[in-house]
Amino acid sequence: MRCSFCAYGAPDERVAHLGQKIGQVSLPRQTYTRMQETLRAVLAECDIRHLYLVGGSLPDWRQEGRRYIEMARQVQAVNHWRIPLSCGSGALPDDILQELHVERLVDSVCFNLEIWSEPLFAKICPGKHHFVGYNRWIGALEQAVKLWGSGHVYTAMVAGIELEPEHGMSWEQAVALALEGAEALCSRGIIPIYSLYWPVGGRDHPDYLNRLHQYFETLNLGCHAIRRKYNLHIWEGFMCHRCAAMQLECDIDRFAGNGGLI
Repeated sequence: MRCSFCAYGAPDERVAHLGQKIGQVSLPRQTYTRMQETLRAVLAECDIRHLYLVGGSLPDWRQEGRRYIEMARQVQAVNHWRIPLSCGSGALPDDILQELHVERLVDSVCFNLEIWSEPLFAKICPGKHHFVGYNRWIGALEQAVKLWGSGHVYTAMVAGIELEPEHGMSWEQAVALALEGAEALCSRGIIPIYSLYWPVGGRDHPDYLNRLHQYFETLNLGCHAIRRKYNLHIWEGFMCHRCAAMQLECDIDRFAGNGGLI
């Protein structure tokens, strides 16, 4: 039931040495020891601006939350510089979010909705839809805003998967839907961030690259305008232009701040 764009897999023989068991909430002590040793070494040698912690998926979002709290405690035990830590789990129940907030275990939250519109979410993210659900996912993001505040809550989106032929959308329709989602999310204090997806279908079309370019450019400029409308910007404790991989939000905001956009 993995997301249709995702190649991440379940633990298998390649990671057997880590001792991780499918469905087991707690991770082995050895895993935490290695993680803490590595983090101490990196923090001692490098100028790290922010940390992003993921923890895998469990079908029960409450169990996933318990695992995440356990992991975040282990990270903060060695994060003596109190470098901002972002929660990169799946959506979590309200009481788990409350516990994360009360203990100050994380400084921002990113629950990846991936795609806007419930029909597409159910089709593209069947596991997320089955085990959590579209409305509960958005509800968890809204609850996070109440706790961490507007601008400290994010959701990663897969920009361009709507252009796969089975969804029957032109690039204009796809970008209109994505911007509808950006408006709805930003109005709630939730910032969507977009990674470009290269559709497998349609690559033989002579205008393939041009349509994809138009889609991604229109989407990013439109989202920038929406962020400005709601006085939102990417918090540097979450992501900065130096670490963004396929995302343009930080660069666009930075360029605009220097007078580069109208």
